Amino acid sequence: MPGTDIALVIHDLDLTNGQGRYAVELLRRLQSRARFSVFSNTADPAVLRELPKVTWVHVPAWRRRYIGAVFSFLAMSERAVRRARPSVIHAQGLSCWSADVITVHMINAVRSRRLASRQRRAQIFSAIVTPVERAFYRQARARQAIVMSRRLGAELCGEYGWNRPVSVIPHGTDTEMFRPALDPAERSTLRGRLGVAGEAPVWLFVGEAVKGLKETIAELPAFRGSRLLVVSRSDPAPYRAQAAALGIADRVVFSGFTPHPEEAYRVADVFVYPSPYEPFGMVVTEAMASGLACLVGTEVGAAELMTHGRDGLLFNPAEAGALRAGLEQLFSTPDAIRRVGIAARATIAQHDWNACAEATWQVYQRGR
Repeated sequence: MPGTDIALVIHDLDLTNGQGRYAVELLRRLQSRARFSVFSNTADPAVLRELPKVTWVHVPAWRRRYIGAVFSFLAMSERAVRRARPSVIHAQGLSCWSADVITVHMINAVRSRRLASRQRRAQIFSAIVTPVERAFYRQARARQAIVMSRRLGAELCGEYGWNRPVSVIPHGTDTEMFRPALDPAERSTLRGRLGVAGEAPVWLFVGEAVKGLKETIAELPAFRGSRLLVVSRSDPAPYRAQAAALGIADRVVFSGFTPHPEEAYRVADVFVYPSPYEPFGMVVTEAMASGLACLVGTEVGAAELMTHGRDGLLFNPAEAGALRAGLEQLFSTPDAIRRVGIAARATIAQHDWNACAEATWQVYQRGR
């Protein structure tokens, strides 16, 4: 498609969130194939410097409240994109009404049911945004949808009535960044830096706490030799209290958010992710690329890339005792953790960002 102008619309262009990383990885690989413009509220200057062929267009938005950010960006991006008149408009979820291609990162109607929150602001957000999102996916212009998993595609069609083509394109993974530790010395150094020094088995949980942190902590007392490293932006206070009540406060380390999550993967042995809802879960594929044995809930989209018992262990998070059974299977079988981790890395090597970008390029060709 020489000479084609493609507008990629996203709230924030950076590498610290899943949507931003997805957009950056696509642009790195496709910027020479067409004229790309990114319409976003923020953009990391370092990212823009490595995308010299990409034009950035600032979209103002009111960021004091999340709901305000969604709707103000939606209105302002529409105005900016219409002025530019690109050949193809690629929106990241509910970001631009006049989209030709939409990458669906989640279905808010499903998320609000599966990840029920007691926070009033989360409930208000869902009540307001879900009807708008439903109308967005029923609008007439968009011709192609990209989803990261078959599960997400089924939710899009069943929940919002989408009846046009759907392409299942899993997110890629950078297997050079996300890799096992090169040697025991690197692993030991990183363990000391992250607060899990020693040779005890380390479990890793990465992501929003609501995606299974409580359930993960609850299993730790049964595995006396293990420690848990938590990498999350979520408020750790209720989970610190849970660990203290279980008598394992000294075995749970809360590192907070880190700009270098790859280091956390390199110090761990097992990745635990019992989320009751996750459209894809880049944290899972990053853990697989890092050579970790992963225990993943069957409601996680990235689980579709796994074969149970070979390159990961799958379990139903709603089934009592299922997570513990998976952990016991790993820790009671000699060499199981190492064997599953090696197979996980081999599997995820087939799903790199080059494959994701090429498949997306084919969608652009069909979406013109």
